[in-house]
Amino acid sequence: MQNSEMLRKIIKAVYITASRRTAPSFAIAVIGAITKTLEQRFDFLKNIYIREEAGPEDFIMIDNEVNAIEPFIIAKAIENIIQIVYLDLREKAGFYFIKELTRNAGENVISNLKDIGVDLELIQIQQHYLYRRQSKVTESKFNKDQEQLDNVSLLGYSMKNVSNWKFDTDKKTCVIYDKGGKVLDRINLDTIVRKYVSSISADDGNITDENKEEIKKIELTKKEFELLNMIQSQDTDFESASSLLHMSQKELQDTIRKLLTLELLHYVSSDEVSLTEIGVEYLKQRKKVLQTV
Repeated sequence: MQNSEMLRKIIKAVYITASRRTAPSFAIAVIGAITKTLEQRFDFLKNIYIREEAGPEDFIMIDNEVNAIEPFIIAKAIENIIQIVYLDLREKAGFYFIKELTRNAGENVISNLKDIGVDLELIQIQQHYLYRRQSKVTESKFNKDQEQLDNVSLLGYSMKNVSNWKFDTDKKTCVIYDKGGKVLDRINLDTIVRKYVSSISADDGNITDENKEEIKKIELTKKEFELLNMIQSQDTDFESASSLLHMSQKELQDTIRKLLTLELLHYVSSDEVSLTEIGVEYLKQRKKVLQTV
């Protein structure tokens, strides 16, 4: 399956799934804001056009230039889009979102996504942990404006509550009205999407005592530990790591995905990973244990 077809089908599946929770036209606007913001990270997304004035069958236009992009970059962009929508829907709705998205995308698309490294079940696990961590951080904040921003859900307005909405294209602000004509919320799409984009790649940098106790419970194989140590101590590319660890590319990819899921690694660019604060703390604890043996 070509990149353009895969992107079109998965974005369409995201739309179908999200539009069951909010106004379809608003879902299109949100997806457009997400892809537009992610252009800073994935330049090829400039070749995807979300037409907010179009209907559900033809709101996506994709130039064939995306077919020349490496699959792993396409995979990371798709993961980011799904991660942002998952975070926006919050934990419970996000769980059902992944299940519905899988069904709406179809077996062929899901199979092709797995072939390029996108695993929706792993995304669900990873985002579950991220959501829990962000919830704890939000609870500890006292800045009113920040709390208001954290509590906003772009796609969380159900059809039962929303009667109408108006979108200011210039200001990228959406005003949502209930059935009585009362303003439910004013949302700046770009601001909230940028927050989500930041949250899926940034670590909060605070290791609490609770974190340290959880880190002690993490069990890694010798090669997984060696990979973490290698990433921390030297600038290593994928091929070199595969050779030094005597692992196939598939084994190394699976190992990296596991370490990402455990929040020991995170992406710093579309093709580069580094240790999170949790990963650094894990290595520190593990090395102390080894020194006492």
